[in-house]
Amino acid sequence: MKRFLAGVVVLLFGCVLGPVWALETQGNVVAFSSYSFQERDLDYGIKVNFSSTIPLDSRYFGNVELLLKYQDENNIRPLRVREVSFQGVQAPWDTTDFRVGLLEVTWGASDVMSPVDVLNPRPFSRDLSADVLEEKIPVPALDFEWYLNATWSLEFFYQPRFVANFVPEFVEKQFLLPSLLPFGVDPQRTNVVITRDEPPVSFSSPIWALRARGSMGAFDIALSYIQGYFLSSYPRKTTITLLPEGLWDVQVHSGYPKRSVLGLEFQGTLAGIEGLTLRGDVAFVVPEKWMHTVILPQGGEVQIPVFDTPYWKASLGVDYSWNNTYVNLAYLLGNFWEEGERVSPYGYFHVDWQSEDGKWKPFLNCVTSFEDGSTVWMLGTEYKPRGNWHVTLTYSVSSGAQGSKLGSVGEGIALEVKYSF
Repeated sequence: MKRFLAGVVVLLFGCVLGPVWALETQGNVVAFSSYSFQERDLDYGIKVNFSSTIPLDSRYFGNVELLLKYQDENNIRPLRVREVSFQGVQAPWDTTDFRVGLLEVTWGASDVMSPVDVLNPRPFSRDLSADVLEEKIPVPALDFEWYLNATWSLEFFYQPRFVANFVPEFVEKQFLLPSLLPFGVDPQRTNVVITRDEPPVSFSSPIWALRARGSMGAFDIALSYIQGYFLSSYPRKTTITLLPEGLWDVQVHSGYPKRSVLGLEFQGTLAGIEGLTLRGDVAFVVPEKWMHTVILPQGGEVQIPVFDTPYWKASLGVDYSWNNTYVNLAYLLGNFWEEGERVSPYGYFHVDWQSEDGKWKPFLNCVTSFEDGSTVWMLGTEYKPRGNWHVTLTYSVSSGAQGSKLGSVGEGIALEVKYSF
């Protein structure tokens, strides 16, 4: 079966790439593999990223970006559309730009888990590599920017259809079952059914956002406001039933609470310190009040508050470059998957050094939870044997108690070979 699927994927690559190769196309082919020492499991796969720009005239363009992916296990959504859009540059007026279609939109100055970069949903992953953290799911939207003067602009985002984070159902159940332990539920003898109510997003009731950005002295800054919904669902009502044969039946009814996000972005340099850059994003999140009602098998119910009060999220960092060395330090208040009372602080550290010939770049990454002390270390090197080839070898290991923030990442090794075209 695996050989058959691999053959189908290769055939798809040829059918899709062939017609567009005559266009101005760029992208990469990546072969990857990883081994988990904890689970004694080898995973491998291949993916092709490519994008094409179709010039219609000097100001209007069509953009297509696709990802084709095969992996040996859980090969969910092997064909992914990353962007299909119609773009205008200095159009329809000289002081405006726009894109419309299936879009990926990036906001934020921080390069580590920006809390204001929340317009696009994301696929769930336990991988903390930079490539995985940058993965997004495109949304049908209009992104319009009006340049007020040489330094300031106003950006408007309009999304008429809701798209949620992609979390496999078995992962969602894994997160849910531990929360049921206080009610006497045995996870090994439980059947969980989850139903979700999508928010009423439409052309007349869209998700929308505004951002004003510009420069003040040596700093680029931006102020933003987002009116929308959380992109992950949260339980609203859970009914627990003990069946006669000793099994547990759990019916979960979930939804997507509303939220408003006020954002601040900044990035700049300090006079007299060459190579030093300060960057950061701060978000003030105002959620809809959300209560989780648990109906107990013996009768009665328990009310569990999920969102009750506004809260802060942040990513604040400093990076410094000198000679061939680059260092990045960041303080993170929350990650992509933490909201409300679950938001917790982390520290992030990255250092790399590039050889004089540009072929070798060893690196060290570290992420630490300041709440429970759990840590993930990633040590590796990048190697460029030729201009279009890129090889990355990474060893990762985590520490922390069972159930800690980062302790479950485990120990593993990963190899990636990339060819860019």
